[in-house]
Amino acid sequence: MAWLDNARILAILAVVMLHVAADFVFDAQLGSTLWWIGNVYDSAVRWCVPVFVMISGALLLDPSKTESLQEFYKKRVSRLLVPLVFWTAVYLGWQLVKGVIKNQPESLSTLLLSVLNGTPYYHMWFLYMIVGLYLFTPFFRMVVMQASENALWVLVVAGMSLAAINAGVEKLNGQEAGLFINWFLLYVPYFFLGYLLRQTERYPSFRLIIGVFFAAFVMTALGFYFLAWVSSVKIGLYFYDYLSISVIPMSVSMMFIFKRKSQPLWNPHVTKVLASLTLGVYLIHPMVLEILNFVGVGAMSFSPLISIPIVTFVVYLLALFAAWVMSQLPLFRRCI
Repeated sequence: MAWLDNARILAILAVVMLHVAADFVFDAQLGSTLWWIGNVYDSAVRWCVPVFVMISGALLLDPSKTESLQEFYKKRVSRLLVPLVFWTAVYLGWQLVKGVIKNQPESLSTLLLSVLNGTPYYHMWFLYMIVGLYLFTPFFRMVVMQASENALWVLVVAGMSLAAINAGVEKLNGQEAGLFINWFLLYVPYFFLGYLLRQTERYPSFRLIIGVFFAAFVMTALGFYFLAWVSSVKIGLYFYDYLSISVIPMSVSMMFIFKRKSQPLWNPHVTKVLASLTLGVYLIHPMVLEILNFVGVGAMSFSPLISIPIVTFVVYLLALFAAWVMSQLPLFRRCI
């Protein structure tokens, strides 16, 4: 479906922008002009990860797929576990190299602990989380086949409410997320929601969709600021959580926006190719961003109002090129 390919392409651009803007959110003084610019850009793209989860649900929960358990897992091992193992090793090596350059070498125990925590690098958590969703997908399909659409909506609303409460309690209590093997449970509602939004023929009005998105975006930006101001940045980060009361409606509204555009962003072939390289861009872009920052041409080297979108696009293009090159090499094709 063209709209799902469009969603992939724009969601990965949003991921890159989120990481570009993060430098201003965490390094600039809270409430300063630089901080607000970073916060606005960051808040506007918080839908990116939930949209990726919903895309996966829209594609994988199709009950018409009749592949056996063995066939399903064989495909997913090739598609997900190979990149997971390969890029975990790459980013552990990347951390070692950075430590040597900074004269602050990482210990072996620290690196191993990061793997056990599901975060060998800050963006790798997503792959560790989604492994759980893929592991249970054949059983989720059985639920989709047996349940009515209304029952699935009840499941999604109830699950999303519990996940949102959990996210709020964790942040307000200053707790860290639990073991990475449990992370996927919080994203199961998004997974089912992706399937439901693909299937539904009921569309809210475009004005309502835009209104919800804008209200959720404003709530995210202002909510983060006020919570950080009265408490701490760590508490304020609740509004950046992918399961916060503002990011959930923002993400759902974005999926409706994508679904309303059935035509590919460019010609069908180019759109397909760009969408197929999304995982590669996701995996590669942190290294590209850090190299640009290291040589002094990152977003913080000039005015953030224009540097954030410019650097986002540059990082995306460089990571896209690297992913395309890897896709042409038999030895690395399965790694992206």
